[in-house]
Amino acid sequence: METIMFYQLPIFENLCPSWEKVLHLGVREAFPKGSRIFFTEELINGLYYIVDGSIEINLHTVHGPEKVLFIVGRGCIFGEVSCFIGGDAEEASAKTRSDSVLYYFKKETIEQVIAVQYPALMLELVQTVSYKARMFTELLTDELVSNQFTRVCKMIVYLVRFKEIHIESGQKSVSFQPGMTQDDIARLMGVHRVTVTKAVSQLKEMGIIRQFSKNKLEITNFPELIRLVEQPE
Repeated sequence: METIMFYQLPIFENLCPSWEKVLHLGVREAFPKGSRIFFTEELINGLYYIVDGSIEINLHTVHGPEKVLFIVGRGCIFGEVSCFIGGDAEEASAKTRSDSVLYYFKKETIEQVIAVQYPALMLELVQTVSYKARMFTELLTDELVSNQFTRVCKMIVYLVRFKEIHIESGQKSVSFQPGMTQDDIARLMGVHRVTVTKAVSQLKEMGIIRQFSKNKLEITNFPELIRLVEQPE
């Protein structure tokens, strides 16, 4: 199935499915939920492929709360920047969001074997980096031109589209399991949770949202939510 990208939502899945062909060249590692795969200043000489589970890449600064740069799920690679540029992870770290199974590929294996014998896998790797670069450009633009309330509205719409929820023309009610909390949205946006909480409360008062939890996001007026996202500020 073709992968559909929503650059404004920093969540990636199934970008490098062909790497399943070379699992025998990597080392299998299993991590329980909440494990740190690598932390700031740790040297990295390879990259990881996700067979099962999901990983969040976090940014640590002295200027505010920990920010989730992006989330990668099964069929994706992470750690490629530190692997090929060299050095440590600087201010970034990787943590499992669920029990995860990963395969670790050494840099020398990638350069000497995979790049030579499996060139299509390197094209997928380049595509992954391109998607992430495009995502950061979109998010930076959005942060510069939109207020916080509009940004929260956009994140909710992007989440609906990312989950590929089928919506008929004019349909108002949309209900599904987002698999993300309001705190997750706040960390993806790089803001305090109260910012998202206030925006969601305002949407409830406007009759646009009835419930937003990890297990259920119930939107009661999706066309109005779209209008809020598209209206000029």
